[in-house]
Amino acid sequence: MYSSLTKKKRCSSTKQHAIPKEFIHIGIVVNYKAAERKKKELLNIRSRKMPWLARAEDPKYNSLVIHHTTIRGVEQTYVASDIAIGLYIESYYPLVKVDYITPDEISVQRFRENDLVFVIIYDLLEAFHLSDTEIFKNYEYTLQHSSNVYPPYEYQRFVNSKCSYYTYLEKNGITIAPTFCSEKPAQFTKNPDTYIKKLLDNVKEHGWSSFVTKPLYGQEAIGFSKFINVFEQPSQLRKAEEYLKKNIPLYKSIVFQKYIEGFDLDNPEIRTYFINGVYAYSIITTHKLYAQSIYEGGTYKKLSQDEWDFIMVFAKKVMRTLPTFSIRHSKPVLTRIDIGSGLDKTINNGYFVNEIEFVPSLYIDNHNYPILEKISDTLVKIAKEYKQADTIDVFFKE
Repeated sequence: MYSSLTKKKRCSSTKQHAIPKEFIHIGIVVNYKAAERKKKELLNIRSRKMPWLARAEDPKYNSLVIHHTTIRGVEQTYVASDIAIGLYIESYYPLVKVDYITPDEISVQRFRENDLVFVIIYDLLEAFHLSDTEIFKNYEYTLQHSSNVYPPYEYQRFVNSKCSYYTYLEKNGITIAPTFCSEKPAQFTKNPDTYIKKLLDNVKEHGWSSFVTKPLYGQEAIGFSKFINVFEQPSQLRKAEEYLKKNIPLYKSIVFQKYIEGFDLDNPEIRTYFINGVYAYSIITTHKLYAQSIYEGGTYKKLSQDEWDFIMVFAKKVMRTLPTFSIRHSKPVLTRIDIGSGLDKTINNGYFVNEIEFVPSLYIDNHNYPILEKISDTLVKIAKEYKQADTIDVFFKE
């Protein structure tokens, strides 16, 4: 379904156990510092848990670090997780060179200078919301014309389109919330009011009195909206009409989903993390907390052991169902599958896939799983296999 990464062939004359003279070159597309500062997902380079971050004290990283003055007036230096991953690789893999590629440096040529380029935070969704049109279009073009990007562009498109993966999951027997998607047809341009009425009539035909909307390329609640008892409350109907009139021109598609009562309040969402397709950890969220389950050493107690076991089985089934690539590491480096709750208990015990991401927030402060280390090791392993190194041992961490 999705095209493979083209592997580069290398000369086989080197002896089997000889150390290759050339380095592995890994590119990491890094996000804007201002965007990461706004998210507050920063790592102090003096962290005792992550001693390799001290590498950022070298002046050559000045353009990548973020300086922040604390309440007490002390200046601290931080890095975002994409930079932290690069620092880890440079610290523990001496035969790997890391190329930090900022948004304005993205190009097909720059990507080709690396064996493999990884998208970790700054993907097309970030570019759509943070960059000007020229940078966004250039990034899209570069991804389309670079065969050494991980995950491949086709997979990124698939996950970035909620309509695509909801349809795919449903066809493969995976429970999702009741959903339909709108397109941006010529009908809207000709007569917006008529087209919007058709959409709302479609909602009514589905039997939904309340619904939520999620735009294609929506991110971090941008463009998300909730409408309650739309056809009984004129104010909610007007709100929905105004929302659609504003947002349909901005996005290629809008996802409509039945509102699951309580899901935006106390009903938990279990955000499950997978590295190269293998389960790592989960973060449970509600409208007022971020926590880990007691079954993973956390404080969240509202799920029974049977419920937790069911969620784990379901999440792993979803991971196995997702499309694969045609190279040995057939899954993305990182996948987050968000499991929602609150459906009728007769339907998959009430659980459903809410969203899938391949560049998710990591909630590093909410768990002790060595996520950055695991991601870093996996990047190197994938790059090594992609390059088809002469010996598999030389590139691994001591």
